[in-house]
This record gives sequence, structure tokens and C-alpha cells, in this order.
Amino acid sequence: MNWKPEHSGEIPVYKQIYIHFENQIRSGTLQSGAKLPTERDLARKLSVNRSTVTTAYDELRSSGLIESRQGSGTRVSGFMWETKPVRQPHWQRYNRRVVYDASEPIRNLAHQSLGHQDIIHMIRGELSPDLMPLSLLHQASQQLNYDVPFSYFEDWRGDVQLRETLAQFLSARMNIHSDSANILVTSGVKHALYLIARTLLQPGDAIAVEGPSYLYSMQVFAEEGLRMVKLEVDEEGLIPEQLPTLYQQFGVRMVFTNPTYQNPTGTTMSTSRRQKLLEICEQLNIPLVEDDPYSLLHFSNASPMVPSIKSMDQKSQYVIYIGTLSKISTPGMRMGYVAAPEQVIRRLAEAKNRMGYSTSHMGERLAHYFLNEEGLDTHLDRVRKELSRRREHMLQAIHREAGEYLELIAPDAPAGGYYLWLRLKDEHAVVSEKAWIEKAIQYGISFYPGSVFGEGGGKLRLTYASIGIEEIDEGIKRLGRQLRDMSGNPIR
Repeated sequence: MNWKPEHSGEIPVYKQIYIHFENQIRSGTLQSGAKLPTERDLARKLSVNRSTVTTAYDELRSSGLIESRQGSGTRVSGFMWETKPVRQPHWQRYNRRVVYDASEPIRNLAHQSLGHQDIIHMIRGELSPDLMPLSLLHQASQQLNYDVPFSYFEDWRGDVQLRETLAQFLSARMNIHSDSANILVTSGVKHALYLIARTLLQPGDAIAVEGPSYLYSMQVFAEEGLRMVKLEVDEEGLIPEQLPTLYQQFGVRMVFTNPTYQNPTGTTMSTSRRQKLLEICEQLNIPLVEDDPYSLLHFSNASPMVPSIKSMDQKSQYVIYIGTLSKISTPGMRMGYVAAPEQVIRRLAEAKNRMGYSTSHMGERLAHYFLNEEGLDTHLDRVRKELSRRREHMLQAIHREAGEYLELIAPDAPAGGYYLWLRLKDEHAVVSEKAWIEKAIQYGISFYPGSVFGEGGGKLRLTYASIGIEEIDEGIKRLGRQLRDMSGNPIR
């Protein structure tokens, strides 16, 4: 191949590759069935990153120009609706972008188990029903004024009463001082991430992400054609000093972090590292997205909450803060929010409107009254105490039933949040995560292995938030039996 993309041109390199092959195919130079180079080979020939070729091939596939099959590689599509009559639409052409995720089959396998009543699910990132504030929500619902019509809001940012309540809530509990004009209501965190990725970034842009990281953020970023650059983490959270090198190497445009009781590791970034990360982002002039769903779920009143990065942003220009009510109430509310500079909120709100408003007006009013309920603090205290008790109980059960096979990755257990992040001890490492999950389902349990979060090597995440004490005991007992079985030891 003599053709090469222009690295200094205005058109992104992945788009140049797409246009080149599109022209080759439509002109007949590449015939139906012609084999294309592998992503690795083409990246080497063109002197580009493999992810760039992956994005270009994804675009070609979604346009119906090429198709990939296991064992036969990537070829020019054998069925082109421009040249052959069709009796139905070529639906593949309507897929905007399809990104293959190597962990998707494993994640789907774990999700399929949710319909089985005899399986103990240690994957759900939500409170168990007995911890949900159902009575508070019922009380809040009694205050809804049905004389006021639930019509389209004139302000795409969301209900003004809720935004004012959120501004007060953030100021009182998180020391984040944000005007209601700087707040956008969303249908949860994933919706917020989608708006940010779609509105503020372009396909092919690089975003620095903690590794391991929140699985739904990785899904959103991948679907939007973003290149995810891994930021290593340790027991104090991500290591900020990596960022300048990654910025130079990959042209990082944004940083994403879940700094408090991180999902899946449970680690909390130290105050000094938060300050350092913010300073580096200011020096590089790149924004930082702070995903903060768990910080209100701290277990010890003796240790003060670590300040949010948003509260440290004195210029109020670099941090986009994402919050949610799902983790302290019920995920069915689908209520999240973004606090950011006003020009950013305005752009996100316009994108939200183009997609059809997307948030429930009744739900927004319910959230307003819920946050103003007198019993909210009592509810939060009860949830913190019970989550702390369940975490400790799960740790004891692991030590008792599976201590010879499992260990915490961090030196200390998480001081808040929903999850334990564990690894198999080397001598008991499993070969196939798919076989591991299939076997777990046979034993009546489900959990997420590390690959779902971008980490392999015999790691797993367990949640203690969505199951009670008895289920924790039985679930860990079953996990211990499974591990003994897979290691060849007799089952107790």
C-alpha cells in the first residue's frame, strides 16, 4: 500500500483511513469479498496507533462496507445495497458504531444469571431493598403538586427547584459552591458521561482513565470512538505524575476519575494527590471529570471526608463534577446531575434537548422533595452503619471460607462505598474467566471478574450492598466451594 494519511491534516487520521477504503470499495478497486489487512498490519504499514485503525474499521463496518468474521478476517462486504436489489433495509448500515469489547461475553454471561432466583448475585451496584428509603420517597411523593402541569421545561438544564436544591445540597455536604445555573439534571451517571463524550470530545480523542475503571464509563467512551489511556492506580488512587507523559505521548484531551471509594477497587485518592492532579490538569489546560457517586457512604465518622476535587478548583473552570441519587436511594429514580462551568452546562443542555429532554419531570420534582426530607440524615446514617457491618461480615466470611484462595488487593479494606476488590492467590489462578463465571453460576453465585473493568489476572469484584448478611454468608460459602473445586481440592 503506497497511500499514507496526513498526520498534520485537518481531517482526523481515522477518518482519512475510512475515506480511503470507502473510495477504493465504491470505485470497484476493492471488490466484494476482497480481504483487508489486519488492524495490526495496517497500523504498522501506516505508522499509526492500532486504535486509530480500529475506529476506522468500525466506521466502515457500521456503513456496511466491510464485514468481519472469526477465522476469515475482515473483507469487503459481499452484500452492497447500492449495487444489488434488497428486499429489506441493510440494518448493519444503520448502526452508528459498533465497538467490540473483549469482556462483553463475560459481562453478558453474568447478567444472564440475574433472572435465576436460586443464584446469589454479588454484581448489583445498588442498595438492597431493605436499605432503600422507600418510606421517605413515599412521603416526598405526597408533596407533589399535580395542579402544576408536567409540561416541557423551558430550561433544558432541568427543574429549577431541583437545581437550586442540588446547589444547596452540594454546598452543605460537599463544600462545592455551584450556582443552579451551573447544574444540569441527567438520567443518571451514564447519561451524563454520554453527554460529555458526545458533546465535548471527538472520535479518536484520547481520554485518560483509571485502570481498572467503572465498566459503564468504558462502554460509553468506547462507543463514542474515544481512545482510553490507562492511568495506573495504587492504594492512594491514581498516580498524577503519569499524566504529563501520557499527555505528550497520546495527546490526552480529558481525564476521568472516580476518586472516592472507587469502583471497582474501593480506593480513595489522597488529598495531596487530588491537589496534584488538579494542578497538572491546569498546567496542561485539560478538563477533569470527577465521578462521585459514593462519597456520602463513608463508614467512620472519626475520619473526615476527603474533599472533592471540585471543591479544590478555585478557578471553577477545570472540573466537571458528576453526582447521582441512585447510590443513596434507588437506581430506579434515574436521577443524576452535573456541576460544571456555565458554558459547559449550556452545551450539555443543548445536547440533552436534541436527544429528547431525557429526564422525568415528575422524577425531578420527587428528587427535590426527597432531598429536603427531614429523615434524610437518619437514612444516610443507617445505610452507612449497615454497609460497614456487611463489609466486615463479608471480609470475615472470605477469611473463613476462601482465605486460602482470595486476598484483598489493597492493604486496607475500603472505608466506604459498595465493593471489595480481590484477587486469587497465584497458585490458584484460573486460566479462563469465562469458565470461571460459568462454574460460579453452576454453584449458584454471580460476580464480575477483573476483565470487565479492564483488568485480568484472577481479579474479581464483590458487592456487599445489594445482599443481606445471610446471603453474604451463603454466597461466600459457595464461592469457597467453587474455588476448591477448580483448584482440585476436595469440596467441604
